[in-house]
Amino acid sequence: MGVKIERLKKYTAVIVILVLTASVLSGCGLLESKKKTVVTVLFNTKFDLLEQLIEKVYPDIDLQAEQSFNPGEQLRRLENGVGPDLVITTQPLTGESLDYVLDISDMSVTVAYDGAVMKNLKQDGKIYQLPLPGQYTGYIVNETLFELEEISVPNTNEELREALITLKERGIAGEDGSNFAVFSDYNANIAMFYTGYTVPDFLGTMEGVNWLAALWTQNASFSGVWEESFTAIGKLAEAGVIDAAAIGRQRNSIKYSARMGRGTLAVLCGDSALFSECVAENLNAVEAGEAPVYSYRMLPFLSNGENSPWVLFSPAAYIGINSSSGKEKQEACRRVLELLSTQEGQEALIQELNTGISCLQNYEAGEDTVPKGIESCIENGYVYHVLFPERTLEYLGSNARKVMGNKITISEALASLDYYVREGADSVDDAMEVVGVMEEDLLLHDFNVRRGESEIGNFLADSVADASGAPIAVINGGGIRSSFYKGEVLGEDLEAVCPFDNLIVVLEMDGQTMWDMIENGLTVCTDELPGGRFLSVSGLTYVFDSSRPAGERLMELTLRDGTPVDRKTVYQVAINDYMAGKRGYVEGNGDNYTMLNWYDDETEKGSVSMVKETGLTYRDAMVLYFDNHQGSPVRAQIEGRITDLADNKMK
Repeated sequence: MGVKIERLKKYTAVIVILVLTASVLSGCGLLESKKKTVVTVLFNTKFDLLEQLIEKVYPDIDLQAEQSFNPGEQLRRLENGVGPDLVITTQPLTGESLDYVLDISDMSVTVAYDGAVMKNLKQDGKIYQLPLPGQYTGYIVNETLFELEEISVPNTNEELREALITLKERGIAGEDGSNFAVFSDYNANIAMFYTGYTVPDFLGTMEGVNWLAALWTQNASFSGVWEESFTAIGKLAEAGVIDAAAIGRQRNSIKYSARMGRGTLAVLCGDSALFSECVAENLNAVEAGEAPVYSYRMLPFLSNGENSPWVLFSPAAYIGINSSSGKEKQEACRRVLELLSTQEGQEALIQELNTGISCLQNYEAGEDTVPKGIESCIENGYVYHVLFPERTLEYLGSNARKVMGNKITISEALASLDYYVREGADSVDDAMEVVGVMEEDLLLHDFNVRRGESEIGNFLADSVADASGAPIAVINGGGIRSSFYKGEVLGEDLEAVCPFDNLIVVLEMDGQTMWDMIENGLTVCTDELPGGRFLSVSGLTYVFDSSRPAGERLMELTLRDGTPVDRKTVYQVAINDYMAGKRGYVEGNGDNYTMLNWYDDETEKGSVSMVKETGLTYRDAMVLYFDNHQGSPVRAQIEGRITDLADNKMK
C-alpha cells in the first residue's frame, strides 16, 4: 500500500510539473503574442490583403485597419492626438499639417518611385509621404455610338460639345436628356474634370507649371485664371447634354457605368477603373438583352486650340508616418512602407484600392492597365500628375458643385478658393457654412428620441429616406446627440446633432424581420435611462406598450398609408451600417440588431440582402434634405408615427 502511495505521489508530482511546464510555455506564447507591435491605419478600405501580407512578412507587426469614408476624419484625429500610426490622405499634407508626419527623406524607398511624382511631393527638400497606386483619368467614350452616327471622334473641346449635341438631337440620351456625365461621387472627382479641362492649354504649359508652383507657396490665385474653364464647362449644361443639377445636388445620382453599358451615355469623364466597369456593364446588358455589344475607348483631355491633349494621373492617396507615434511604432511603420514599395506590396494595394497604375518605377504590371485610346499620350509623356496642396482639390470640387447647382457664381467660387489658399482649411471649414434654415426648434430633451416620436427624429428619418431613395427608413436614437434651433443651420450644428460617421445602407427584408427590428428597439425603452436602440421612423407607423415585458411590446406595425406590414412580404429599408454589424455585436456594438446582420462574420447573418451602400452619413442626408428644400425653412412635427399605449393608461 505504501508503495502505491509513493507511486501516486510521484505520478502526481510529474503531472504537476507537466502542467506547470505547459503553463510556462503557454505563458511564453502569450508573451510572444504580446510582443507584436500594433500599427493602426484609417482609410476607406479594410486593407485585408495588406494585413495578410504584413502578417506573412513581418509576424511581429499587427496591422489594425479602420474604415472611414470621411476624408476629414484623418486630420481631426491627428489634431486631437489620436491619429493612426500610418497617415493616409487623399492629397499631400502641407503647411502646419506636416507637423503630424515624419520626415522620411532618409528612407531609400523614396527614390524608388516615379520621379515626377516625388519631385512634386518634396517640400523644402524633404519627403513626408509616398504615393499609393492610382488611375488615369480622361473621357470614356462609347465609340460605337459615334461610328453608327458617322460622327468623328472629337479632337477639341468644341468638337466634343458639338458631337454631344448632335447625338442628343438624334436620340442618343437618357431619360434626363443628358448623354455626358462626370463621375462625381466625391468633390475630388468633380475637381479632376475641371483640372483636366485646363491642362492642355494652361496647366500643361510652362505658365501653368509656374502658377501651380506659386499656388503651393500661396502666391497664386484662381481668380483671373480659371474663369474660362468654368465658363466652358457651363456651356455643356446650357446645351443640355449634362445634368448639372444632379451633380450640384447630390452624389450617386447618375448610374454612370450602367448607363454607359446600355448606351444612354455617350461620354463619361472618369478613371481607368470606371472604364473597366463600363465594359463589364455592357456585357451584363448584352446578356440581359438590353443593349448590343459596344466598343469603348478613353480620350485624353482636349485642347481648345491646337495644343496636345493630356491624360491625368493621380495616386489614390499618399501615405506617411504619424510623428506622434512611439519610436517602436514608427520603426514598424518604416518597415511597412518598405514592404509597400515592393512588387508584392503594390499588387496588394492595387487590389485593395481598386486601382491599376503603380507609381513604383520597377513595378511589373501583370496585365495591360492602359485603356485603349490614351497609349500615345502616355508614350509621348503627355501625362499630367495631379498634385494640388492639401484639400485644394476637394475644395475646388466643392465650389464647382455649387456652381453647377446655381448656388454661387463663378466669381464667388474662385474668390472662395483664393481665400482658402491664403488662409488655409480652418478659414473655410464646412463647420461655419450655412447648410439650411430651420423654422422651429427641434429639441433633444429628456431622452425623447429614445422613448417615442419626436420632431427631430422625424426630420432625420425623412432625411435618410430621401437621401437613400428607400420607401422606409429607421433612425436609432443613440445617433442623435443634440438639438436644432430655429434659424440658420451650420455645418457644426450637423456635427453636434449627428457626430458619428456610420453610413446609410439600404437592406431588403421581409415583414417578420422588420417586426423583430422594431421590437428590438423597444427592449430598452425604460423610464430610467433608455437605450439608444429606439427607432424613429419614416414610411412606417407603430404602436407599442412600454409597460409590457421586453420582447412583447410591439402591438401594431403599419405602412405610411395604414396597410399592415405583412410578415412574408419583402420591403426595402434604409438603416445605418452600425446596426447591420459593421462593428460587430460584441461589447454592445450594433445595439443587438443581429436580425439585420450583413457585415459581421462572427455573428449569424440576418435574413436580409444588400440593396446598396450609399456612402452617406446622417449629416450628408440632412445636407441633401436642406438642398432639396431651399427657398423655405424646414419644419418637422409630431404626426402620430409612434404611439405608446402605456401613456394612455391610468397611473
